Amino acid sequence: MFIPKKQLLAVIAAAAVCITAAVALKIGAVETFSETKITVALDPGHGFPDGGAVGAAGTLEKDVNLAVVQKLAEILESRGNRVVLTRTGDSGLHDGTGTIRQKKIADMKKRVEIINSSGAELLISVHMNALNDSSVTGLHIFYNRAHEEIKPLAEKILSSVSDATGAEAHGAKPAADSLYLMKNTKIPAVLIECGFLSNPDEEKKLNNDEYQSRIAWAIANALS
Repeated sequence: MFIPKKQLLAVIAAAAVCITAAVALKIGAVETFSETKITVALDPGHGFPDGGAVGAAGTLEKDVNLAVVQKLAEILESRGNRVVLTRTGDSGLHDGTGTIRQKKIADMKKRVEIINSSGAELLISVHMNALNDSSVTGLHIFYNRAHEEIKPLAEKILSSVSDATGAEAHGAKPAADSLYLMKNTKIPAVLIECGFLSNPDEEKKLNNDEYQSRIAWAIANALS
């Protein structure tokens, strides 16, 4: 069938507009949520009996993770987003039976189940770090390999938290397959390590309510 040149150009132009709009929508859904209120799954890492990393002065990672996530949830909800938390209390997600290892496995599986059935469009998992070398400080962020499109948002969150806290940013990297939550979550996901509890100075900051609020606000602002 013969199509006049002008008509053909018009069809091509219309198709290009549709493709551009679709791509923009896809990018917009990942990089910025200012236009649309979304559902965000928030995961405060660990939970009794798994305390996570232990600070130089005895701080348990699970407690700081939950404090930051609770602040972040409040901010996101105040902006009209729906928030789903994997845990809201001190304990991990298990029935209390079995060894600590068995409880950890049950906990991870339950978190994945909650996230994948939540209807959320984004997962933010909050953690703290620790090393034998107490001089190491700063931020790390990881994104799930199955959703490479989330990398720009991961970088934006990292930069926002670094600017807000003054902590050194160590880059956004794909999560290792050994991170069960990140590998098995079906939606775009980022896991942020907000600092090193093994560094005495950073541990004090991470225990500070105002510093935790700065982290929470910085993450929330990166989504807008």
